[in-house]
Amino acid sequence: MEAGAVEFRSAITPGQLAVLCEPTELWADELSEAERFRSVYDPEIQRGEKDKGTKRVPVLNEKNIESMIDDIRKNEFECPELMWNLRYGLVSWVYVEDKRELLIFEGVATRPDTNHRHHAIVRMHKTYRKWVRETQDEKMEKYNPKREYALAIYTDSFEGEAHKFFVLNSKGWKVAQGKAHYVASMMNDPHAHAKLARDLMKASGVLGEGNVEIVGTTLSKNSAKMVLFYTLVRGLQSAFAYVPTEQDEYNNLLQYLSAFIAELHRVRPAEIALLSVERRQHVRSQSIADQAITWIAYFHLAAQLRDDPSWKNKLDTLAKPYKNGKYQGDLFARKNPLWQARGILAPDAKGNLRVISNRNAQQQLITTLMGIVLPAKAPAKTAK
Repeated sequence: MEAGAVEFRSAITPGQLAVLCEPTELWADELSEAERFRSVYDPEIQRGEKDKGTKRVPVLNEKNIESMIDDIRKNEFECPELMWNLRYGLVSWVYVEDKRELLIFEGVATRPDTNHRHHAIVRMHKTYRKWVRETQDEKMEKYNPKREYALAIYTDSFEGEAHKFFVLNSKGWKVAQGKAHYVASMMNDPHAHAKLARDLMKASGVLGEGNVEIVGTTLSKNSAKMVLFYTLVRGLQSAFAYVPTEQDEYNNLLQYLSAFIAELHRVRPAEIALLSVERRQHVRSQSIADQAITWIAYFHLAAQLRDDPSWKNKLDTLAKPYKNGKYQGDLFARKNPLWQARGILAPDAKGNLRVISNRNAQQQLITTLMGIVLPAKAPAKTAK
């Protein structure tokens, strides 16, 4: 039988996986003769390893694992099948067809992919087992310890396993974040900020589908659209950490945000509007008023102004001529030296000014707009 000729499909519970997998265990040649079967990590054809004191550990994205654990805890984890490989020539096994049983006599499984999923599932189940021991309560939030995860078992060679990792991680077509969030907004129990962004699109004349890019991760220079759906979600997450679940409160927030966007359109009609491709291109070349980083700052302004009865008047400041040393002109103009001074614009290799989108630039823009729209009051003079 040649390598990769057989594949098996099965299912495994978190408890079974925790018995058969210590996710940090690394592959070693002697494991080809192991009599206790388990699933291990091979850093050579995965994401590598690093030293942690005297111990070698896998390279991991802890933020990714914590996000998965949070979803598992809430019983919302959408998990594609887990993957194991019984390396050809290094694992002894037989399949009993009439019993539909895979018997493994010697060797261990390696993981062509899905390492982070293994970590998340096993860690969560260990947390659950500790909870049961300490509380004598077998119910922990919405966690389902009996859930079955799909498991694909391959019989590839080392080279075949490496090729599978390469294909899955470099050639696989992953859906864009914006599209994923937009689809999530239509679930029965949607992510709160994705739902709010979608409802805001419906409520706003300016943020309709004709002006929001849902599928892509970037805006093409030939696109007339103003903003990415993912940018709306990020902006709302950043500025409004809590989205009300009570319907009246939610509707009040949605109504306010829709009114806020309408006021943005009123004070900045040249940029915050439905435009032709030619006009949108011109705006992007001259202004930062419709840039993603600015949209995030707009949402922070919205959060800050929400309880201010005169918020519409304060928003008018964004349309007034801006003075900065020798410069006098439009606040959002790219030629306004304020933006380079604050690290929000920087020249590229050709000398053209480009928007810097890192966290520091984002915070600088938020702080700058706050200072312009809501200038700090001068301290009161004390009587002598």
